[in-house]
Amino acid sequence: MIARRKPTFGVVLPVVAAGAFASLPPLAAQSAPPGPPPDRVLAFPAPVGEERLDVDRGAMGAWHRIRKLATTASLLHITAHPDDEHSGMLTLASRGWGARTALLSLNRGEAGANAIGPELFDALGLIRTRELVLAGRYYGLDDLYFTTAVDYGYSKSVGEAFRSWDREAVLEDMVRVIRLNRPLVVVSRFHGSTRDGHGHHHAAGLLTPEAVAAAADPARFPSQITEEGLRPWRVLRTFRGGVRADEPFDVEVDATGASPWLGDTYQRWASRGLGLQRSQTAGRVRTGGGRTRYEGGDTGAAGRGGASFFADLDTSLSGLHVLLGEEAAPRTDSALAELQGLVETLVADFDFRAPERSVPGLVRGLALLRSALGASATAPEARFHLSLKERQFEGAILAARGIDITAEVPAAAATAVLVPGQATTVQVSVAAPRAEDLSVSAVQLADRDGRVLARTSDFTPESGQVSAAMSLRVPGSGRDGATAAAAPYFGREGLTRNQYTVTDSADIHLPWRRPALSATVEFSVEGQRVAHTVPLTARVPRLPYGAVTRAVEVLPALSVSLEPRVRIVPGDGSGATGTVRVRISANSGPLAVETRLELPDGWTSTPGTVRHEFRDAGETVETSFAATPPPGWRGEAEIRAVARVRAGASEADYGVGYRTIEHRDLPLARLWGPALTVVRSVAVDPLHGARIGYVMGVGDEVPAAIEALGATVELLDEDALARLAPGPVDGDANAGFDAFDAIVVGTRAYAVRADLVEHNQRLLDFARRGGHLVVLYQTQEYVPSSMAPYPASLPRGAEEVSEEDAPVRLLQPDHPLMTTPNRITEADFEGWVEQRGSKFFSDWDPAYTPLVETHDENQDPQEGVWLTAPVGAGRYTYLALALHRQLPYGVPGAYRILSNVLAPRSESPPAPARDP
Repeated sequence: MIARRKPTFGVVLPVVAAGAFASLPPLAAQSAPPGPPPDRVLAFPAPVGEERLDVDRGAMGAWHRIRKLATTASLLHITAHPDDEHSGMLTLASRGWGARTALLSLNRGEAGANAIGPELFDALGLIRTRELVLAGRYYGLDDLYFTTAVDYGYSKSVGEAFRSWDREAVLEDMVRVIRLNRPLVVVSRFHGSTRDGHGHHHAAGLLTPEAVAAAADPARFPSQITEEGLRPWRVLRTFRGGVRADEPFDVEVDATGASPWLGDTYQRWASRGLGLQRSQTAGRVRTGGGRTRYEGGDTGAAGRGGASFFADLDTSLSGLHVLLGEEAAPRTDSALAELQGLVETLVADFDFRAPERSVPGLVRGLALLRSALGASATAPEARFHLSLKERQFEGAILAARGIDITAEVPAAAATAVLVPGQATTVQVSVAAPRAEDLSVSAVQLADRDGRVLARTSDFTPESGQVSAAMSLRVPGSGRDGATAAAAPYFGREGLTRNQYTVTDSADIHLPWRRPALSATVEFSVEGQRVAHTVPLTARVPRLPYGAVTRAVEVLPALSVSLEPRVRIVPGDGSGATGTVRVRISANSGPLAVETRLELPDGWTSTPGTVRHEFRDAGETVETSFAATPPPGWRGEAEIRAVARVRAGASEADYGVGYRTIEHRDLPLARLWGPALTVVRSVAVDPLHGARIGYVMGVGDEVPAAIEALGATVELLDEDALARLAPGPVDGDANAGFDAFDAIVVGTRAYAVRADLVEHNQRLLDFARRGGHLVVLYQTQEYVPSSMAPYPASLPRGAEEVSEEDAPVRLLQPDHPLMTTPNRITEADFEGWVEQRGSKFFSDWDPAYTPLVETHDENQDPQEGVWLTAPVGAGRYTYLALALHRQLPYGVPGAYRILSNVLAPRSESPPAPARDP
């Protein structure tokens, strides 16, 4: 056994970390007989329509695919969150070196901030998943994976991370991904030490070498082997990032070089993709960087300061068996040797003006590869890698030949949605130059599970394409099965759960479910059979901007959702919950629907039922109900919405639905859940009669919470801010400053509202005239030294308190904002979710009064979280408590604080305070 310089990090062949798995046999000996084709590998979501980048089309796309044929190099990059990745390194590895490149993120970034909309928590996780897929198209990723861990918020220590996550469960997921993907090299983004900062980053760095070691050990997570059919996999080299400039390193990846195929440096190209993770970057493209140092690997082979993770590894096709430690049959050796030379010739002779000239060589290469595969039955690891290379050859042939396959559903053009049992027509087209020379043998339609739904060999030659019109009846029936098949394969019961439950293990670790319906076209190219699968799609109008292509979904006939998720009842004896809204979307039509609320005993609703006739698919209606509890009710109750569909003598009830999440450039997402509102009584003084102006920022649900307290809320858009002035406006006494008791500036508004910056002085004037200006948490675009009434500092790295149960100390318990109309105590900070607050002032003028102090473990006390100051005849308050996260979930203390901040102030003595 050869000792490693850093035996505690990483696994290298032929060297083994001391004691980790020294007794394991060679790979060939420990591997099981060959199984089915590789699963969840080369599984990066295929681009649909406009999602395909220009550099991946035409001759450039063919060149990129041919380059990947020349090497068996592969790497897996491990991070903690979307946007953590070393984007330049990934892009250089895939688009420069031709390596098979995968990315594993431990979570989906559910707890981050959102710079593009109001979505938080699981809804934000769906957005960030799609943003990472979008970025990954720029990087050239072949695979993208996630564990089932949930981002619960910023963690300042790895200890906190492992108290919140099930460490063994996360490790098991990482091991499964390594065994699925079987990379030669694993590259950790993080160092695995306190220098990583965020506890999740530290955890990712620590767990990476553990996962690499466990993946090679058949005694670790043996059910993956005995029940899931996976095999142990021993990574050849492991590296970690986070290496400082003055520290030794083993590899320096330089992505600053220009790529003639991208027309830019690898890093700048990658930064375009990274910048498209707009929920975190607000659309800003990060500049600079591109040189990244890593520690690890086999120092003797890689060499200090090497430029590649694969230095001195024979990643040629002909060297595959030796690299994997397996015996190769003579027939395999000769086929791969010939194949290696052929691919090198293809690369050298590629003609960007006529990529189709590469097709005969690619077809010959595919035949050689299949010959090698046929002789590799006793070499399962080589067979795995050759099977992937076979799929890459097929993709290169399609690209070089200029073949474009689509399977469109014209009947779904309005919504890209079908329902179980629906009959429709699918138009399958195979377009290519000289399409008449294509030998298309069959097309089959299948569902997600691979069940063949239709098959035809009847094709119509047309100008530039071959097409087939196929009849399809969508499989399945009943609402429950359709809902289960349409919802994400992962979910959790509530925010306190920090790990997703997986409902369909076939898709585990993928970004999302595989397409509900797909078409596979089989054809022959110069004697070699090639099959290619595409999702069924539809062109959805987006007038006046044309149309967008979407993958067809199979959804239940009705979606039923209920808002808000939590409705608070102020504890003033009024006995009314206010309004809940039922939203019903029809995915087929016509449908006769009757909607009602399912209420606790003694409750009533007005109206009792609502009927609606849906004429067409895509129609949506919203119905409001006023639900009233019995006199004296206190506590918590559930209200559910049920929509009954009658069709002849049969009827069915629907009580589950989705919220559609749509943002520019991203595939649609749907957040599924029961049509349920939790009603909670809260001992809070209401705001009846108060009128509040709200300047919306990136989007939040604070206005709805203010309305739940009984106030009237007016959203102040750009025109409204421009018109704000003292006194009446155009003779309207309700149109000027004097119309509002308070104006609230929403979260991160200064980052996205240029008009707010322009008219900021008007808001300060509002406070000076006697109003209350309340600014919720902001980022560095807010400069309090010039935008607030008195000097203060909000630095770029402003402090936050990430532990939702961090202690809170009341600094001014007798201040009016702490006593009127509700007396705020430490109890009002119980039951909070995710965090206390973010983006605190770091220093401030003595005119400000800090009201509370809070801090995480080992953090200095933070008093800049809630400050207030008199301004003229009015008041200014900076409130960085995470109310926008608490209010949608009905946290009582958040409502009591909100009531105090927004309660109208007068010179008369205040009413007695309401205790919690």
